[in-house]
Amino acid sequence: MVTLTEVYVAAESFGFHAYVGADRLVFPWHDHIVTAYLDERSPGALVFDMDLRNTTGMEQTGALARTITAWNHERLGPTLSLRVGDDTAVSLHSRSSILVGTGITDAQLADFVRLSMETARLAVDHLIEDFPELAMPDSEDTAAQRRKQDTAALNGPLPRDRHVSVNELDDDTVRLRDLDHRRSREDIDPGDEPDPDEEYSASMSTDHEWDPGEDHDDPTEVTLDRVREALGNLGIEKTHGDEDVIIAWINDVLFGFFLDNGPSYLIKGHWDPGLDPDSDFLRMFLLCNDWNEASITTKAFCHEDADGLQVRVEFTAPVREGMTELQLEHNTAVAINQVLHAIDEISTDATGESAVAWPN
Repeated sequence: MVTLTEVYVAAESFGFHAYVGADRLVFPWHDHIVTAYLDERSPGALVFDMDLRNTTGMEQTGALARTITAWNHERLGPTLSLRVGDDTAVSLHSRSSILVGTGITDAQLADFVRLSMETARLAVDHLIEDFPELAMPDSEDTAAQRRKQDTAALNGPLPRDRHVSVNELDDDTVRLRDLDHRRSREDIDPGDEPDPDEEYSASMSTDHEWDPGEDHDDPTEVTLDRVREALGNLGIEKTHGDEDVIIAWINDVLFGFFLDNGPSYLIKGHWDPGLDPDSDFLRMFLLCNDWNEASITTKAFCHEDADGLQVRVEFTAPVREGMTELQLEHNTAVAINQVLHAIDEISTDATGESAVAWPN
């Protein structure tokens, strides 16, 4: 298991300086704060949470929904979300994380730390470009406010208090990508794919504990052939696709497994209710936002196509430094698990009926 000392050393190597708390590291920036902590709920994740220092008003919710959706759709990370406080002020957050329950190498840790800090800064700049009032002005009053915020971040409740573990196989996650790099493949169009028939469909039960065992392998390059093997080990053998993507129907949900430039391992689930993009967008955004505020591992967002408003759920893991067999299988299992739970929750809240066909 990685330690906060190792995270601190990795961050310092890139010039990111932190305040050290008993159970967290707090990185103060001009317009935002990043809090790094270890979520030790089985199997364990290293989480980087970002909070913008400034808030905005409720009247900006509609515009923020569009900006957040565009970011979450176009960028692999970090996941952006908003929260309305008791004073009706709207605060902005982002989250990125990496599974550590199966262990990570020094190189994997350093890659994650660098990407998390750099992409958090990109997300902040993106938000401030659209909403300049989120920038902190320079004054004695705001300098005092920053110090107060830093102290609260160091001594207050951990950000994980807003994250909810949705089941036993949870806690893992994520990651992001190269600076300012946009995904190479926008989407799979389920309309072009076969229905979930006997040939390509599979079921996966997630009601079991993950046993990480021991992993003595060195990380090696992640390829789609290795992903197919990991899927087979999980009992998902009925797949198709090409040299760029593996496609499978799992519990009646269409999944795509990609290796995106970055490089990153991307798992995407599709739910296509064909809702109205105008009348249903804000309602579906809020359901996706609720999931993103609660989840440490996955990101949900709205997607529009010719058939209407759809929902996509993604899990991303960095693979620049490769993965061991155990890491790859574990990330794949958690991704499928959490994507299914996200679609289950969002579809049930939206329609009263789950889009996921859980095995009996």
